[in-house]
Amino acid sequence: MGKVIITERNNRLLLFLMDDSNHPQMIQTASCQGEDILGNIYVGRVAEILSGIQAAFVSISKGEKVFLPLRECEKPLLTGREYDGSLKPGDGLVIQIATKALKTKLPSATTRLSLTGKYCVCRLDSHGISYSGKLTQGQVARLKCAISGRQIPDRKKCGFIIRTNAGALEDMSPLFQEMEYFLSVFKGLQEKYKYRPCYTCLYSSEPEIVTGLKGIPLDAYDEVVTDSEIAYNQISTSPFLSGNLRFYQDPMVSLAALYSLEGHLKRALEKRVWLPSGGYLVIEPTEAMVVVDVNSGKASGVKKIKQEKLYLQTNLEAAKELARQLRLRNYSGMIMVDFINMELEEHNRLLMDTLDRHLREDKVKTRLVDMTALGIVEITRKKSSSPLMDFFHNSPAGRDG
Repeated sequence: MGKVIITERNNRLLLFLMDDSNHPQMIQTASCQGEDILGNIYVGRVAEILSGIQAAFVSISKGEKVFLPLRECEKPLLTGREYDGSLKPGDGLVIQIATKALKTKLPSATTRLSLTGKYCVCRLDSHGISYSGKLTQGQVARLKCAISGRQIPDRKKCGFIIRTNAGALEDMSPLFQEMEYFLSVFKGLQEKYKYRPCYTCLYSSEPEIVTGLKGIPLDAYDEVVTDSEIAYNQISTSPFLSGNLRFYQDPMVSLAALYSLEGHLKRALEKRVWLPSGGYLVIEPTEAMVVVDVNSGKASGVKKIKQEKLYLQTNLEAAKELARQLRLRNYSGMIMVDFINMELEEHNRLLMDTLDRHLREDKVKTRLVDMTALGIVEITRKKSSSPLMDFFHNSPAGRDG
């Protein structure tokens, strides 16, 4: 089992998911101060309708606007009138912040309200219960049995998605507590939103580091270790996360030095990534996509039969490492990968199956699209937050790396 390591750098929190060999499998960043609005629910005011792009600007405070795609505006909760199928400038409505501001783009919002916990997601605009696709059939059957046998008041007024973390529960009490808490939050919100003025924050999301941890199967890790008082205080107040939390204090050896965090960060920002067989990846982000080239490194002069085996070995190593690098660097959008050309079709099938298996380990929705006629593999990865390199863009590590 590995560890979750959290430390501070450049006024941000850095979270490392380390395997049992102390190699990072994922790196996340989070705000130290908890000022992030992601997940917050507001009574906003429609400032402008942009019919040409089917969107609206909505004010959540004086001088602060968010972008609302109208496709995300389904049966909104309006404060001054009943919804008649269209929004008008000046309307007060309940929105939730869905994505952060990225570069020149405003934060985006939705009227499809949801609350995300460690074990479930509660949605106000749906009914029934669905289950994470990463749960086994046995886990789903056990969870269905437990939920059907539990009387939860108002359960049918909202919809739930049961998360992967719930599959590891022996005692279902934490899941039921989370479901009941979310139902009570939505009940209170529905009772009061009509009587609140615009710019009211109806619900403040938890600190970003807590939200990030709730998306991680912590039962698969020995402990969460941090040397940040901010992170420790934020996490320790969460009843579902504080159990295996440890505050690190050692004046002789810092947490970053103990786990070689600076070296891991530097390598996660480098263009070239070496593979065990001597091959390497070249990873280049562009405006439109991320381009990855796989190189054999030492295959020149090798006989053709051995060359094919070496190419297969290098490609399989590259598939595993590529999936890890996408998680580490948090790249999203379109990823185009030029693997080494192989002559045998069975080797190409094995490569695609291997890559698909490793991509499925990603908690962010990632899809292996296809291999083109030119042998380029297409991958898409959902955007969850800025890539790691943006965090270091103006930092010493970013300049040195």
